[in-house]
Amino acid sequence: MGIFDNLKQIAQLRQQASQFQRMLESKIVEVSSPNNEIKLKINGKMEILNIEISEDILKPENKSYIEKLIKKTFLNAQKEVEKIIANEFKSAIGSFPF
Repeated sequence: MGIFDNLKQIAQLRQQASQFQRMLESKIVEVSSPNNEIKLKINGKMEILNIEISEDILKPENKSYIEKLIKKTFLNAQKEVEKIIANEFKSAIGSFPF
């Protein structure tokens, strides 16, 4: 293998990494808390795109409850994104030039 082959492989790796980043941005997961009090929408890069909080729970005395509910809902969303990433990564590895 010559240096040009190595450079070609590096260029392919960069292109695949860029495609993977775009894929992550395009994957959207929507998750709700058990009683639909909190709804989150995140992308594959774990960026929160939207948060909806039911007006029924928006009271100062519910502050701690809301914070815990957002955290639990986000953890569920993360798990869903991780599943998507794992499946996409398996697909990408299959087409990876070694």
